[in-house]
Amino acid sequence: MKRSMQHRMKGWAVLLIALALSGCSLGSVAPAPVLYDLGTGDGQAPAGTPTHKPVALIFNAAPTLADTGMIWRVAHGDSPRVYARSRWSVPPPDLVRLRLTERLSRLGPVLPDNAVGLPRLQVTLTRFEQVFSPDGTASAGHVALQAVLVRADGQVIAQKLVRCSVASTTQDAGGGARALRQATDAAADELAAWLGGVLH
Repeated sequence: MKRSMQHRMKGWAVLLIALALSGCSLGSVAPAPVLYDLGTGDGQAPAGTPTHKPVALIFNAAPTLADTGMIWRVAHGDSPRVYARSRWSVPPPDLVRLRLTERLSRLGPVLPDNAVGLPRLQVTLTRFEQVFSPDGTASAGHVALQAVLVRADGQVIAQKLVRCSVASTTQDAGGGARALRQATDAAADELAAWLGGVLH
C-alpha cells in the first residue's frame, strides 16, 4: 500500500512538472518560441593546460539530439520531454561543435574533418539535457562527450569519456540553457587538458 502511494505521488509530481514546463496554451495562435544558444567564449585558455599538436576534429552526436528541441527530464529514468515554447537556435550538435572547436583552438590548431595526414579527434555528443529532481525544485545541465584520438594510419592513441553537470540557477528553459553552456565549457576544457596530455 505504501509503495503504491509513493508511486502515485511520484506520478503526480512528474505530471505537475510537465504541465509547468510544457507551456500549454488554449489560444488558437501559439507565440513564437524563445531561442537559446551557448553564447560566446571568453577567449582565455584554461590555466595550466598544455598545448596540443594540430588535429582534425570529427564530430558526431546521438540521433536524439538532431533537432532544436530543448530536452528535459525528471531524474531516475523518466522519459525525455521538450519545452513547448523554447528551442535551441540550431541543433545542439552544431552548438557544441562550434564551442568545442573554439576552446580547443586556443591551445592548438583544430582543422576540418577532411584534413589529411593528421591525428583525428573523433568526438560524439551523447548527452545534452536538463535533468530535474523528482520534486522539481532543482535541476542541472548534463553534458557527455565520448572522445577517441586516432593516428593518421588508423591506430587508436587514446580515448576518454567526459561527463559534466552544472546546477541550474532557475528551474526553467533559461536556467537549463545557462547550465548547459557552463557544462559544455567544462567538458571542452577537460577534453582540451586531456588532448594536450596525449598529443604533445
